[in-house]
Amino acid sequence: MGFRASIFLGLVGCVDYGVKSGFPHSFASSDTGAESGDDTDPDETTGPKEPPDPSEPGTFSYGWHILDEGERIRTNQPDFPVTHHGDEDGFWYEPSGQHGLMGSADPASDFETMRDYVLERVPEPGHPMGNLHYYADSELVRFDEATFTYVLADFMLTADEDLDQYRLSIGAVDDAIKVLLNGQSLGVVKLDEPSREWELGPYLRAGELNTLIVILMDNDERNKFIQDLVFYRGDIMVVGGPV
Repeated sequence: MGFRASIFLGLVGCVDYGVKSGFPHSFASSDTGAESGDDTDPDETTGPKEPPDPSEPGTFSYGWHILDEGERIRTNQPDFPVTHHGDEDGFWYEPSGQHGLMGSADPASDFETMRDYVLERVPEPGHPMGNLHYYADSELVRFDEATFTYVLADFMLTADEDLDQYRLSIGAVDDAIKVLLNGQSLGVVKLDEPSREWELGPYLRAGELNTLIVILMDNDERNKFIQDLVFYRGDIMVVGGPV
């Protein structure tokens, strides 16, 4: 597995890594204190520490959950034909069974089911909040197959938060992403489209746990990626922990 170390500095955090195709689930670290150079006696090490709870008051999020099962899914049903890179019809095939909320009669409930699907497989965040870059190799039959990767963040906002300060930014993608926040679709970004940014205020819930899910769809060979996925609060990049 090709892995580039994460960088997490002050108010600017960056996670930048690549993986070989087919690597299952997330890339959560299982490092213990002894493995990371800590002076802890190995006999006293009981395993990785539990991450802080993002639902605690005064916190945002402690990281990204990334689920990449690597399953090649056929995308050639006549009702949802896929004819180009990032074709939005392709999200109908995402493996949670919720069809990317396309035509959903109960998007809030279906979104929770999608969230459960990811968290059952990746229960803990594997990467610190910050500027996320995701890359993986790909080998697919063009437009007839796809793989899907989920990037999820649970984050808490206090009751007195100024919701209009929050925004989400994304750079280039391959082949497409669909951005879902609290059961609402913010939009789709496709290969070769310019970077996008969303004002999150209308979609956020103060004093409650919020959930962002980004579905990355790859429907052509060679690679898949997301660049520069990041939350901002005002002009400050959000890196998690106390706000």
